[in-house]
Amino acid sequence: MKLVLPFITALLLSTATFAQQATDSTQDPTALGNAFFKAMLDEDSKTLGTLVASDFSLVSFDGSTVDGDMLVQGVGGGFVVVDAATVSDTRTRQYNSDSAVMTGMWKAKGNVQGNGFDNSVSFSVVCAKQGGSWKIVNVQFTPTR
Repeated sequence: MKLVLPFITALLLSTATFAQQATDSTQDPTALGNAFFKAMLDEDSKTLGTLVASDFSLVSFDGSTVDGDMLVQGVGGGFVVVDAATVSDTRTRQYNSDSAVMTGMWKAKGNVQGNGFDNSVSFSVVCAKQGGSWKIVNVQFTPTR
């Protein structure tokens, strides 16, 4: 019985360490993409600002472009509100250990500056390694039928 407690403790610590490594968005482009969509849903502008590169751009549902600062400010200021959203059918392809593209579907409902949206879009999230960490450099949303 004395050996069971240390074994369980070691198992829990190793599981916690593995879980932290598996979800570190700075080291995994898939986790980075998932963290982006979670930050959008949570309206977490602080986290969003840490995920995007300084030259980030987003191509919106209607084809308009938004830079990273504007997106972060819009989310933080309540101008971009996502009420509900789900990500599905994701696939990540990595190239040369320093770039990756995550694609999938995003079903989201909310509003941008008071204009409501309820869209299903296909998305691509382009990630690049910068200074040893993954950053999102581009996101593009394309409406689906």
